[in-house]
Amino acid sequence: MGGGRKLEITNRESNQQIFKDITSNLVSSLSSNMFIYGLGLMLLNQTHSALSFGIDLVVGPIISLICMVPIGNLVDKYPHKNIILISMIIRIIAILFLGMTIDIFKGLFKFIPVIVFVSINSAAVVFATTAYAAAVHELVNEAKIQQLSSLTSAATSFANIFAPVLGVGVYAVLGFQVFVWIEILALLFTSLLTLTMKFHYQDRLAQGIAVKTQSQFTNFKKGLNYIVQQPLIKRLIIIAVVLNFMFSSINMGLPYIINTQLHLGNTLIGILDMFNAIGGLLAGILLNFLSANRGGKARIIIPLFICGFYFLSLGLIFMQIAKITMIIVWGSVTMLIGGLGVSVLNITTQVYIQKMTPIDILGRVMSTMTTASTIMFPVGTLFFTFLFQASSNGAVIYLICGVIWLIMLTIVTPNLSKNIK
Repeated sequence: MGGGRKLEITNRESNQQIFKDITSNLVSSLSSNMFIYGLGLMLLNQTHSALSFGIDLVVGPIISLICMVPIGNLVDKYPHKNIILISMIIRIIAILFLGMTIDIFKGLFKFIPVIVFVSINSAAVVFATTAYAAAVHELVNEAKIQQLSSLTSAATSFANIFAPVLGVGVYAVLGFQVFVWIEILALLFTSLLTLTMKFHYQDRLAQGIAVKTQSQFTNFKKGLNYIVQQPLIKRLIIIAVVLNFMFSSINMGLPYIINTQLHLGNTLIGILDMFNAIGGLLAGILLNFLSANRGGKARIIIPLFICGFYFLSLGLIFMQIAKITMIIVWGSVTMLIGGLGVSVLNITTQVYIQKMTPIDILGRVMSTMTTASTIMFPVGTLFFTFLFQASSNGAVIYLICGVIWLIMLTIVTPNLSKNIK
């Protein structure tokens, strides 16, 4: 491990940090997802626009791309705790701004304050998540990194299971403004919890002096050069880009097929989303009990092939099965296995990069990987929207995606396998 003096953090202290991080992640994920649902429902009622639930998916990746260079440099330059706390303060201010201005605008003009809020909030979230990802060595010892990542992922999946139901229920009873105060209280709570966490960044100031003497792009190129020199990280980023492009067809295609083509209603969409989140929860719990030093190759390659069969299975289900009860059964099984596979892949990849990358450029590497992956969501959404609307049977698109993905994996797996230690 390069990039500075190795920090000694006891298992007891690591466990305390993990507990605080899980609690913080659970509260923030639950409140944020509820807020997004409340915001989407409010916009849908006021504007009747299909974009109501998709603004964050379009604006978020664009903000990540714009901020990619400064995020990577600043995260590697300044203490991570300060970055996280400032990001939370900015989010609180942005939410207050939205709450005070949203009722001033009417109809489609409500998108004006919402887009401003989503832009500021997305930038703050990316700064905070990148800082958290780069701070693992300051929070826990190396033996606890996988446990931190897996349990944090499990907390997020747990929140994803209940957030839609709670979001719809709270909106129906109390309206949108309540979500503003729920989110503010949640951010205040997580801020206080973050204040109690100890970040062991004794080396940070010395690293910051080195970063300060060079230009933004020159500093960022150090992270890019490191990625280029690491065959496994480079291949994992390329795979993540292609996979996220294809998974755009799941995010927008499932509701389209179920509602528009099969006319099966919204309940089925909620059930499938719930089982996908349950799969992510199981993955986080499972990896928590597995040794980080065993089965690394299988944890990357097997989930990649699961993704291919995930597409094929969805295609066959929607093409061959007519009864809604059977679609619920087999669709739920498919979504659970798919959520499990994707989460195992995401956690394993993140832990591998966090352990492998020198601490002093970890922020730049994580920023590059996150941006490269998420920027494909709006591109994929536009591409697959055109395909689904042009096709009378969206199931065929999933079958084609599955075949293409499995062919690509068959070609790249031998080289990928050689690079995994």
